[in-house]
Amino acid sequence: MYFLSIPLHNLARRPLRSSLSALGVALAVASFIALLGLARGTAQAWVTTLVARETHVMVTRTGAVDILTASIDEQAAEALRHTAGVQDVAGELVDLLALKPDQPVLVTGWAAESFLWRTLRLSTGRLPGPEDSHGIVLGNALAKTLHLQPGDTLTLLGQPCTVTGIARPAGTMHNNMLFLSLRTIQNLLNRPGRVTVFNVRLDQASDVEVMQTVLARLRAAFPEFTFTETRSMAENNDLLRMGQAIAWGISSIAMVMGVLGVLNTLLMSVTERLREFGILCAVGWRPSRILAMIVSEGLAITLVGSAVGALLGLYGLQGLASLPVVRGFLEPEVGGRVVVEVCAVTVLMGVLGSAYPAWRGARLNPIEALKYE
Repeated sequence: MYFLSIPLHNLARRPLRSSLSALGVALAVASFIALLGLARGTAQAWVTTLVARETHVMVTRTGAVDILTASIDEQAAEALRHTAGVQDVAGELVDLLALKPDQPVLVTGWAAESFLWRTLRLSTGRLPGPEDSHGIVLGNALAKTLHLQPGDTLTLLGQPCTVTGIARPAGTMHNNMLFLSLRTIQNLLNRPGRVTVFNVRLDQASDVEVMQTVLARLRAAFPEFTFTETRSMAENNDLLRMGQAIAWGISSIAMVMGVLGVLNTLLMSVTERLREFGILCAVGWRPSRILAMIVSEGLAITLVGSAVGALLGLYGLQGLASLPVVRGFLEPEVGGRVVVEVCAVTVLMGVLGSAYPAWRGARLNPIEALKYE
């Protein structure tokens, strides 16, 4: 216990420098957790929404990176529907509209006969009927944000629309979406006869072998489309993969900068304490003990920085998810395993980063070290 108190005492002698180094590590860990949580949260929100709709396969145009800009002829649904193993197909036109300058909202349109309407559970009001040419349904959270109830009017792209119902909470994305008829959104966006994706239900989706057979049949018959299982959307979507790669890249840079900060602190500490190391060697300290002392200082900095960074990252992620500009597009998801792994890697990098200063301090010649002032 006495030996362990020495590294802590050394760090306490230079509180500002030690605190700044720990803060650098904390910010690196926090950014890693927050950015990774944002990337995974976006994917999780999307998958949760598709599962709630009971969509087994998502169909997009081949080569389309951004689904919102894709365009597919809605008549293709009929050919897909007649493929063996396919139970039903529902076209969907999705776009991102700004109801307010700082509040983008996903707006989606479904055909009147679409099975997607049957998956939408209402907490109040009703679904738009044939007489509601401009009727809309709001997600529960979106309705609360806009302070709207059934019977109220919302102007959408210059067109007054009547709120007919409020959907129950069913995942973050659904909870913040706006739903209306396919024909209405096609007219509003000037995209007649077009959809962005098809939602496909299969007869035997629970049978993996049968699903793969149907998927192979669909891919062979419709090479212009990409068929993706709902649960693997996060791994197979180019846009989501790009977002995760960017998050990993930025986080890795932050992590390296944090470790370099620890390295710089320990190097300066070693340089300033050369005479002290000489005295320790003269009174019988072995080089291995000096090495262990310096490494322990690096370990202490990274341990404190990792703990603080984990808390900052988790609370920061929740704060980011509540911002109006991203609300409804992600479900913050950072498992305990991820936090532990990030902190463990950070501590390991901190120990490795302290290896050179420790080696330099341990190899000092006591006589030469005593000459330093």
